[in-house]
Amino acid sequence: MNRLKLARPIPYVSCVIATLLLAAGCTKSPTPAASTADAGSDRADVIYVDGPILTMEGDAPAYVEALAVKAGKITFAGSRADVEQLKGAATKWVDLGGKTLVPGFIDGHAHVLQFGTQAVGANLLAPPDGDVNTIDDLVARLKEFAANPDVARTGWIYGTGYDDSLLGRHPTREDLDKVSLDVPVVAGHISGHFSVMNTAGLRKVGITADTPDPEGGRIRREADGKTPNGVLEELASIPYVIAILNPSRPEDRDYFLSRGLELAKSFGYTTATEGRLMGAANDNAMDAARRGLLDIDVIGWQDYTGMDQLEKYYSTTYSNHYRLGGLKITLDGSPQGRTAWRTRPYLIPPDGQQAGYKGYPAIPDTRQVEGYLDKAYANNWPVKLHANGDAAIDQMLEALRPVVKKYGVRKGETILVHGQFLRQDQIPQLVELGVFPSMFPMHTFYWGDWYDQIIGPELAWQISPMHSLLDAGLHVTSHTDAPVARPNLMQVVWATVNRVSRSGKVMGESERVTPYEAMKMITLWGAEEFGEADHKGSIKPGKVADLVVLSDNPLTVDPMTINRIQVLETIKDGKTVYLRQ
Repeated sequence: MNRLKLARPIPYVSCVIATLLLAAGCTKSPTPAASTADAGSDRADVIYVDGPILTMEGDAPAYVEALAVKAGKITFAGSRADVEQLKGAATKWVDLGGKTLVPGFIDGHAHVLQFGTQAVGANLLAPPDGDVNTIDDLVARLKEFAANPDVARTGWIYGTGYDDSLLGRHPTREDLDKVSLDVPVVAGHISGHFSVMNTAGLRKVGITADTPDPEGGRIRREADGKTPNGVLEELASIPYVIAILNPSRPEDRDYFLSRGLELAKSFGYTTATEGRLMGAANDNAMDAARRGLLDIDVIGWQDYTGMDQLEKYYSTTYSNHYRLGGLKITLDGSPQGRTAWRTRPYLIPPDGQQAGYKGYPAIPDTRQVEGYLDKAYANNWPVKLHANGDAAIDQMLEALRPVVKKYGVRKGETILVHGQFLRQDQIPQLVELGVFPSMFPMHTFYWGDWYDQIIGPELAWQISPMHSLLDAGLHVTSHTDAPVARPNLMQVVWATVNRVSRSGKVMGESERVTPYEAMKMITLWGAEEFGEADHKGSIKPGKVADLVVLSDNPLTVDPMTINRIQVLETIKDGKTVYLRQ
């Protein structure tokens, strides 16, 4: 793979004259006859003109003047003069009016089945995604949700997205007792790796002073060292929260799913992922698909605790827009929550930890991780490994090396998820072992200033080293991990290009990428990550008509305004599934 050229984005130009073709990086399109299977049935269902129409094909930006769609597939991408031949009496002619048409968005890693949780519950996010700046704000938002009839759908008053790095501390059970003493209350951390429960909530799930910390998790305690203070970490939190915030009644599950999918489509998703299926989640997803509730593609990743699901249902093809696509192994926690497993100590340990604290592994036994990887390779299952800290990435590489030696390199079938503290010396090992990196540079904005404090500026500027990965010859995706933040992929592009923190500091200028590269990360390279680049991810005849209409062109606007670009329309298989009102 060649490093993309770091030239300035090429403006939209006509592809009619040969000299202009070369100047604009456009490729001459096939004639309409070559773009369709049957000359007698080549009239398009829809034709789009007056873009720009950005194809995402090639190492430099390429535009076409017109795009034709028939039966959910792209049948032509080329000049306006040629597309006229495909216009029939029933063809819908869409004048984009200068709005930008791009391929549908593919998020490299998120939790789409939890988008409904974010859409329904109290918004505990800080600006610009919410308005929670203090513990009192958090309590107020939860009190507001307490009056919402949607509380009955889970039986819990809940909200998601609080950030202790901005609030100054985690809320505690005493804070949440101000919301209710009788109804269980849970607040989810922005990382998804912590939660806080009120006294009634702890009682509801059965956590008491006698409950031991689980392996890979921690129940924070009060001054007596025994009484839970309400804060739950990692595997002391995640299984409970998944169970709490996934309604038991089918009609409530459908409601949450509908709200979540609408949120995804409003941000241009045409392919979404559920990055960690636990419990009955895969069964519920398959049931929703069978009943026709999905109108975009969803790929599920089964947690290693439920590999029997993969043995039964793993598939490389979609059934009613859903497929179980691979195995998920989580090796550590959250860098902003300081549970990511590092080789160096955190400069500021979390509450209750001593100097020298480095986070901790989710699966301490590396041979156990190797066994999971061996089973995945034996069954040809792609596998995602969540590893944030460099020690967790070391563990991943150590466990993967003997498996690759046994089965051979399978390029792209092992995916590193997040990799915030990836070291430069680990990048060549990703290349050697065929690992596809799906990174999380949104952290540069949300927690760049916090990382300056907890790991130091030099290392903070190296988080999500996107430019270094591209220079190593790797393709890479940039993801939201929503509902960690809003599933806003234009915010992802903005952060990947600019790497600016909340305070306005540039977090590692040398790791910035071009807007074109950042757009590749949520389109064509997203399709590549999931083995679908042959039929998704770019505008090319023969590929599915997964498309997004944007209010502006991210390649030509001021890079600092990319996150102001809005999704105006989302089109899946040639059909509009979202239209901004």
